[in-house]
Amino acid sequence: MQQLTPPAIANALVCEPGIIRWAGPMPATQQQAVGLCHNIARLLNARQGENDWGADRLQVRLVADDFELLFNVEWLCEAVWLEPVGASTAHISKADMLQNVQLKLQQALEQVDL
Repeated sequence: MQQLTPPAIANALVCEPGIIRWAGPMPATQQQAVGLCHNIARLLNARQGENDWGADRLQVRLVADDFELLFNVEWLCEAVWLEPVGASTAHISKADMLQNVQLKLQQALEQVDL
């Protein structure tokens, strides 16, 4: 997996109803998946929880003041996505969480245009 810049990461995160889908290259290894999660967390200025490993999956909670997301990688179905966590400690709706993340992604892309 090539080194991804913040604008490339922002471009590859596609906001859809209920989720944010990763449209970039699928991480081939666990190390690449952890690296992708770290880069997304840095871009969104979010804190990372512990890695939760399954047979063919990784889940990591990403938390910021205005959203709580679950970063998901599933190798069997070759999918990477972020979904809002149902019970936000900040009492923010899932739709508002997704809107807050979308705003951060747009800001990352606008910084490149400056």
